[in-house]
Amino acid sequence: MSERGSSMQTPPETDVHAELPRVVPAPFRDRTAEPVRVGVGGRLTLAGADPEAADWFTRSADRLHGLRVEAVRENAGVRVFPAADPAEFAAVAPATGVDPRPVPGADERHALEIAEDRIVVRAAGAEGAFRALTSLVQLLTVDAAGGVWAPRGTVVDGPRYTWRSLSLDVVRHWFTVQEVRRVVDLMALYKFNVLHLHLTDSQGWSLESRRWPELTRPRPDGTRRYYTREEFAGLVAHAAHHHVTVVPEVDLPGHTGAAFDAYPELHGDIPPIHPRARFLHPDSEAALGFARDVLEEFAELTPGRFLHLGGDEPFGMLHDDYVRFVEHTHRSLRATGKRAVGWQETARAGVLDGEDVLQYWIGAPDEFDAEGIKAQVPPEYHAVVDRAAESFRISPGDAPAAVRAGVPVLVAPNSRLYLDRSYADACADPAQENDRERLGLPAYEPITVADTFAWDPDDTAESAAPGACVAGVEAAVWGETMTGFDDLAFLLLPRLPGVAEKAWTRRRTEWAGHRRSLAAHRAFWDALGFGNHFRPAD
Repeated sequence: MSERGSSMQTPPETDVHAELPRVVPAPFRDRTAEPVRVGVGGRLTLAGADPEAADWFTRSADRLHGLRVEAVRENAGVRVFPAADPAEFAAVAPATGVDPRPVPGADERHALEIAEDRIVVRAAGAEGAFRALTSLVQLLTVDAAGGVWAPRGTVVDGPRYTWRSLSLDVVRHWFTVQEVRRVVDLMALYKFNVLHLHLTDSQGWSLESRRWPELTRPRPDGTRRYYTREEFAGLVAHAAHHHVTVVPEVDLPGHTGAAFDAYPELHGDIPPIHPRARFLHPDSEAALGFARDVLEEFAELTPGRFLHLGGDEPFGMLHDDYVRFVEHTHRSLRATGKRAVGWQETARAGVLDGEDVLQYWIGAPDEFDAEGIKAQVPPEYHAVVDRAAESFRISPGDAPAAVRAGVPVLVAPNSRLYLDRSYADACADPAQENDRERLGLPAYEPITVADTFAWDPDDTAESAAPGACVAGVEAAVWGETMTGFDDLAFLLLPRLPGVAEKAWTRRRTEWAGHRRSLAAHRAFWDALGFGNHFRPAD
């Protein structure tokens, strides 16, 4: 950086945030003070960064701040170094949980030192440098004259869990490739590292199948609602560029209405107990072959170590039949060389082991009101409702069964982390009131943004399954009530950064401080294309 500013100069309050910007999720150690100038003329220089981290930082600085980042060789501006000594990060313990990455073991710990006209990043590896630069881009502000400012001091950080995930439903509402890429960009800003794509359900099949092509035929009007194999490979590569691993889900044996619509012969000789309660039966050879084929296809397109085999809500299915089918899908999945993630009901089959992950999702207080549902549906549905009620009744035993089998538990309680839950907060912007009333599953009790933040993964895991090994944390957003990308922005934000803080930050932080930290982030959301984020009244 060729021009130097006075160390006594401070930015005018009219040009930058009155309060210093803060990193979200909150870092392990943040010793920062007054702002100092780190760049002039609306530009920064960057040296020594890994190409992926440099590319992300350059694009993000431009999108979020209108800054130009120039690559240089000299030791000036933003300089990235490998850690000279691992003891530099000794205060930050290694992350715990299950490592979801294709090649496990990368260290995300890092330190960020900010002084006038000089910023030094020291990282344990390329991924740590990437995370450090995501923190830095949040800390920057620009004044009206093009001065670039950041708070003087140091940030030392590293993750709490190795698995930090968002599940995105692209079946109930279709999102284009470009829209999913925007979600990945947002995830990277908050240090998520897994995108769980829910790709199959009764409403559709969202990944091209060459062995069962009727699953993804274009619609009569010529439109399609699935990713080609090439498009999906591009999404996986874009995510990997942001240190995000894609874990695709093929949901079996329930949630398979779209498969039956395309291939009625999957029933075999076993008639469904009701047209709305269709599931793949282990006595149907066609169903067994279908499951094996689609799992192999998904595995071919997945460089990561994990596939999600679904297994949730097999409504109408007898227990023994469910066990047999999950045994088959688990065996087929393992034959591809992948490890399994399964919704918590899969624990009932007794096939998951320490190489797999169980996803805990059925959290209080959302009880299954069988009688209330029966009062609203025709009598021919009542047998299905009764079997569904039994499935929920026994659900408290799922996670403990996994713990006894040595299976790590991915913490994803719907009571806190299903972001398609309606907001209980009033709207600061009256124009959003219709969105607040329209979006979110009616069966879920609304929750405030503050209450979404008021929990801890270890406490939740200990309550659901004492002694559980916590694999990590996952939020989920389902598409039943969404009509477009603006609806996704409304449901995700401002709640998603709070989930990131639970998954990344070791110390317990309070809502008041987190809310203050988010004040500067609203402009980031707008810049990333999430302008319809929910604006709660204070």
